[in-house]
Amino acid sequence: MKKYLIFLGVVFLASCSGGDDKKNEDDTAATNIKEETASSDQLENGLKAQAHFQVSEDLTLENSIIIETPSDKLIESVQAKLQSQGKSLNIVNQDGSIYMIGTASTGVPVNSNGFITSRNIAFAKAELRAKIQILRLSGEVITSERNSALISKNIQGSDPDAVKKASFIEKVSTLADKSIDKALSELGVSEGEIAALNQSQKEKRYSENFYNYVSSYVGSMIKGVSVIKIAEGEVGSSDYEVAVCVKYSPEQQSEAANIRSLGASVETLNSNTVNNLRNLSSEDLVSKIGAQFFKDENGNRFILGFGQSSVQKSETRQSSFLNIARRKARLQAVENIKNLLSEDLVGKEISESTEKISEFQNGEQSIFTEDNYSELIQSKRSSVRLNTMNIKDWSGEHPVSKTMVVGAIVILTDSNNINFNSSVNQKNNSTNRSEYSVSKDIEGEDF
Repeated sequence: MKKYLIFLGVVFLASCSGGDDKKNEDDTAATNIKEETASSDQLENGLKAQAHFQVSEDLTLENSIIIETPSDKLIESVQAKLQSQGKSLNIVNQDGSIYMIGTASTGVPVNSNGFITSRNIAFAKAELRAKIQILRLSGEVITSERNSALISKNIQGSDPDAVKKASFIEKVSTLADKSIDKALSELGVSEGEIAALNQSQKEKRYSENFYNYVSSYVGSMIKGVSVIKIAEGEVGSSDYEVAVCVKYSPEQQSEAANIRSLGASVETLNSNTVNNLRNLSSEDLVSKIGAQFFKDENGNRFILGFGQSSVQKSETRQSSFLNIARRKARLQAVENIKNLLSEDLVGKEISESTEKISEFQNGEQSIFTEDNYSELIQSKRSSVRLNTMNIKDWSGEHPVSKTMVVGAIVILTDSNNINFNSSVNQKNNSTNRSEYSVSKDIEGEDF
């Protein structure tokens, strides 16, 4: 009977320690978003709606600012703007629109090399977090597991039934252990260290263990999510935060699904709105990142992408590094347009907490706690064929870090009717090797 009880105890302890093997099979979240009503002006984190600065949803250049405590002021300002329209943050409004704010901090201090690159990365992180929050409104898969174990025993003296003759295997094991000890001693391990290695585990008279695991999973293709406001700035002496507010609406999703309707026509490219963009100063553009919907004076909607890059300082080949930075800025702007039109996202959050309380027969006590959090966001690789055009390259100085920044503004355009595979005088589309030719001598040249 005693052996049976010991067996049950071993099985019970083994089942309590099985939290290391997790079930990762999560299903894709549902995509039907239901309507909710706007909340009050008091936000969940206690911030009051207050118009610190202008917020104009989209269709404007004034969607970026560099300030102190950017995330709090961005939340308050956006909420104040939305309340004037009967809308709110973090919910599905009555018109189907959703507004979310994501934040991230730079990994590189303001006064260090690489700050601009880290700032661009912080913007991307904040935008991804805001988009994942939008997806969570459509439903998320929650996986959880927890267990608790409590064992208490009080032993006085030694159990005579537990004293038995050593088995053959135990004797062999003892010999093996002594051989290992001898080998360790010959390698220079001290007798004290060997004794510590051979010390048996202290006998517990009280043990209480708890383990908790929870994960959230969402995944979906998301289209038409635009950046409507960016706030960034220093928080304290060594923290630079970037906060991004994004907007989703059924109308924007429909537009993004039909790229041709958003491509700027010749009329739009020659409009006063686009011409004004070409004349903007670097001070107006240094805080602009991402992609955004615009409208010209004739009511035509189009998309702009903004990209930035720092310039590597060098005493040689400085012009080459400047050109590389410009190309990187353009590529980032095009990527931002693509991500506005379509992005396939998967997001997962994992939280694990463990607590172990032990009291030993010799009176010693120990407590162990562990609290882990993981955030995993993946934008799956996807491709979209775009027609774009640079409308402005600029350079300037970041007002906080004083770092040189170059940037590019790229516009999504109509498809250009250019066929590089055809020729008026060519019967087929193949390219033929040309004949070698030697230039003729020209009278008067110095040979």
